[in-house]
Amino acid sequence: MSYSNPYQQSTSAEQGYGNGYDGNQDHEMQDYGHSSGAQTLPTPEFLNRIDFLRNEIGTLTSNVEAIAQLHQRSLADADSGGNATQQLERISAETNTLVNGVRDQLKFLVNDCNHSTGGVFSTKERHIKQIKGQFERELQNYREEERSFKSRYRDQIARQYRIVNPDASEDEVRQAADADWGNEGVFQTAIRTNRTGQASSVLGAVRARHNELQRIEKTMMELADLFTDLETLVVQQEVPVQEAERNAENTKAHLDNGNQQVEKGIDHARKARKWKWWCLLIVILIIAIVVGVAVGVTQANKAVTGN
Repeated sequence: MSYSNPYQQSTSAEQGYGNGYDGNQDHEMQDYGHSSGAQTLPTPEFLNRIDFLRNEIGTLTSNVEAIAQLHQRSLADADSGGNATQQLERISAETNTLVNGVRDQLKFLVNDCNHSTGGVFSTKERHIKQIKGQFERELQNYREEERSFKSRYRDQIARQYRIVNPDASEDEVRQAADADWGNEGVFQTAIRTNRTGQASSVLGAVRARHNELQRIEKTMMELADLFTDLETLVVQQEVPVQEAERNAENTKAHLDNGNQQVEKGIDHARKARKWKWWCLLIVILIIAIVVGVAVGVTQANKAVTGN
């Protein structure tokens, strides 16, 4: 299933593209256009962008598999200028641009989520954690593949160096594996120690392997920077948003408490009125009894006097 790029109609800041991995890149977290109180993405559009990132990560998976296959071909290619090396350079550059773009898009979505509230925040947070975890797993796989082939390139350099220098000691072989074969002086010195045609061809292949090692080391440093960025990419509501939600919760709590107090007051008033009527009834009964007794006594006295 393919997804259209939801970032094509967005501003350049939202798109997150255009900053490739290079020595001048600033890896600090940046604000991607939101400020406190700014409008956030509607949930359907947010989920559309998550789907697009998921598709991009799927492309990353395919690229890493292709890179591993090309590394294998490069190791088996005796021609230092083989086609596999050229393809490796191309797909590695494309992959670096891809992961850089995914990272920047994640920054934008995290920033958008942090400005969201209530259930919308919870929904966005859940999807971001899922896609971020998926991205980190693929990056870790990429890093492991590069680390593995870095070791294999070093081993091949050591074997090829032994071909032209069979009497070399272990220390000399280790130094050869670590040497800067891109340095013309190192290369020419090695050739002078063995002037056979085979030596020139083998050492040319060693230089090609060294170039691959340098490219891998560069990629691994870039991936390390990327993981550092992702560690600082935290989903957390901004303070003004949190305060607004807390104020709303406090207001609701105060209203609920006020309603309870009003209900208690009404109940007390009802009980007070009820007791008031009971008291009035008792007073009336007492008065009636007193009057009745008084009347009775009066009648009795009259009867006595008449007799």
